[in-house]
Amino acid sequence: MRSLPTIDIHKFGGAALADAGAIRGVIAIIAGDTSQKVVVASAILGVTDELVVMAHTAANGESVKPAIEALRQRHIGVVRALGIDEELNAELAKGFEELEALSLHIASHRDFPSALSDQLLSHGDRLAARILAAALSTTGTLAQFIDGVDIIRADGPHGNATPDIERTAATATEALRPLVDRGVVPVVPGFVGRSRDGEIVTLGRGGSDLTATVLGRVLGAREVILWKDVPGLLTADPRVVPDARLIPTLHVREASELAYYGAKVLHPRSLIALEPGTRIVIRPYADPSAAGTEIVVERERRQGARRTRHPVKALTAISGQTLVTIAGNGMVGVPGVAARAFGALERAGVSVSLISQASSEHSICMGIPSTASDVAAAALREAFAAELARHEIDAIEVRPDLATIAVVGLGMAGTPGVAARLFSALADEEVNIVAIAQGASELNISVVIEGNDAAKAQRAIHHAFRLGKIGGGAAIHPEHADVVILGFGQIGRELAMQMTTRSARPADGQARIVGVVDRSGYVFDARGLSAKRLEAIAEAKVARTPLSSVRRGVRATADEAIAAMTGHALSRPILVDVTAGDTVPVLVRAIERGMDIVLANKRPLAGSESDARTLSQAAAANDRRVLHEATVGAGLPIIDTIQKLAESGDQILRIEGAPSGTLGYLLSEMGRGTAFSLALKTAMQLGYTEPDPRDDLSGMDVARKALILGRLIGFPGEISDVEVESLVPEPLRDVPLDVFLKRLSVADADWERRIREARDAGTVLRYRATVTKRDARVGIVAVDAKSSLASLAGTDNHFSFTTRRYRANPLVITGPGAGAAVTAAGVLNDVLKLAGSR
Repeated sequence: MRSLPTIDIHKFGGAALADAGAIRGVIAIIAGDTSQKVVVASAILGVTDELVVMAHTAANGESVKPAIEALRQRHIGVVRALGIDEELNAELAKGFEELEALSLHIASHRDFPSALSDQLLSHGDRLAARILAAALSTTGTLAQFIDGVDIIRADGPHGNATPDIERTAATATEALRPLVDRGVVPVVPGFVGRSRDGEIVTLGRGGSDLTATVLGRVLGAREVILWKDVPGLLTADPRVVPDARLIPTLHVREASELAYYGAKVLHPRSLIALEPGTRIVIRPYADPSAAGTEIVVERERRQGARRTRHPVKALTAISGQTLVTIAGNGMVGVPGVAARAFGALERAGVSVSLISQASSEHSICMGIPSTASDVAAAALREAFAAELARHEIDAIEVRPDLATIAVVGLGMAGTPGVAARLFSALADEEVNIVAIAQGASELNISVVIEGNDAAKAQRAIHHAFRLGKIGGGAAIHPEHADVVILGFGQIGRELAMQMTTRSARPADGQARIVGVVDRSGYVFDARGLSAKRLEAIAEAKVARTPLSSVRRGVRATADEAIAAMTGHALSRPILVDVTAGDTVPVLVRAIERGMDIVLANKRPLAGSESDARTLSQAAAANDRRVLHEATVGAGLPIIDTIQKLAESGDQILRIEGAPSGTLGYLLSEMGRGTAFSLALKTAMQLGYTEPDPRDDLSGMDVARKALILGRLIGFPGEISDVEVESLVPEPLRDVPLDVFLKRLSVADADWERRIREARDAGTVLRYRATVTKRDARVGIVAVDAKSSLASLAGTDNHFSFTTRRYRANPLVITGPGAGAAVTAAGVLNDVLKLAGSR
């Protein structure tokens, strides 16, 4: 049974206690936690380093009085600014008198005894804890300084002692628990303890964090919060990998690996005391509301599925490494070679960070700090002098200027493909691997590479495992494509329906919808939006409910929506634009975030030439594709035909066609004797027109299609250069929609006359686009009643390609060209083409 189930341990490092202003921020954090708590304090920023320099200076026989006086004035300045100088003047004076005495003692010994060093270094944390306790008390918080040397019991050498958990539990329970029960906040200096013989000892690097975790364990803490100057543990070093991301949760073994291999936020020794039921949270003191990184002992829930999907958590690197290799035929089958090598290095005080041995036993290599390479080589040559003399060992080889990169993740165990992706990422960047090491636990794969390749190798690995994305870390990327639909009107809803009701998996790829966006916001699920969910969203949209107001909808601009979604590790993401707006800036940023584009929206390609060029250049620069079949012929393969003709070496001379299913339906119906007003209202009821049918009658939709086609064959103009004939009666062009619809019949007589005159001449009227490299025009033409264009019925489109090869007998494509279902089918075809191509 845990004695204090709600206790929290707060540890503040030197940066959090840098000056009076920083200490006030710490006080606010402590006051904001209403649970029972113990506070651990490090020395004020830089003080421990100054004390180390002071000790060495004294050992060299030089005066340290100026350094002591500078430290004294710094601490006095802090307490004065906090208004606690009266309470602490005596304590400060006593502390600095002890520092002066210790420095004189060290100077008299000259051999710099470690026991004296620990006594001197302990003053930094102890003074800071006294200051923080006094400052807390003046703000209404019951706080009391408790010296860490009276709480932490430790064994081991001076400068790197190890806490004794059992003895510390007894002292902490006796000294701290009664205070906590009374609502008092004990403030304990970190880094320090007392040995079995009563001497002051320090706990080494990360000692204050270790103090906090030890107290968390012996007091049964719920959380040990380590307040740092960073947001938490990241997926990589952000100075090297710009898109390094905060890791929300880590297992203690993962955190230990990262700490050992260079993640300086945390020292691995600080994790040794963590046990189930207590979690460490690394949080930024500059943003106390931030979640930070949580380190737990318990494995993640649903561990099998989740770890398999995202086995890699982070990577880290150690630079300044040397690889020492013992090689020779005389090693094969000889027991004890490794033991002798490690023993020699241990006696020389050299730490080994990595070991790799060939299965043939011909060689064994060890990674060590470059600063120890000479010492290590000498120790090994001495240990194997006899074997070297007999040539049983060929040489002790030293290869400096290397770096070790470790890829870490508890879920790597039993997950195939991790090593393959790692090695492929390095090979793609032409990074040579010098040595490899992996333990049987598969928690860590380490590679040794040339030091000057370390930065690009880290970026390549981080990108390969997509660690910069939420949900990244997969060894094998899914085969499907994740689709985001921009615009959830009639065509967007129809596309969603078609994608979710396909009965068989297509041969050219699989796609799923993960997000939908409208003017108000978006709905997103990285696991995919189910058919049922999409149906509910579609029903809400039909009822005129904006996406931001549906269940789990988020209010955002289109750009904000795309940014949020692409923050996740989407699989081959595709943005489908089925809006009718000027979306080029959104599309360009989507491309830059790694999305391919499918367009039904004509405006990005039929706007200014500079906008169209910007879109094309962005796609080329980011190795993305923009498909837009539905912008011209709905589901007909018009763009594909143009591209294939060009690829085959043919040259398109002219494109003619009737690319408007709406106008084609209208003219066909009038040719059968239906009045203009009735034919148009019927087209509206069938969903063939825009909400305001004048958008179709104006000819601008056909003009945009003509411009898209023209630009594909070399037409250099803008939309203003396309000659357009409008079918909207002059008196009705600027009136409100309801007035326009009421007065439609005023045009019936004129249209009846035009249809009759065309019939009498053996022709029919069609709305045609004609495009060449030199010009583009759209408007009404009378065509021979026996021509293929005249035979169009309903909403069918017609396209005729005159090329060098098809000059006498143009290539003709005819088929349905209007309606949400047909357009959505064209869009879906482009989506599946992209899904199957990467």
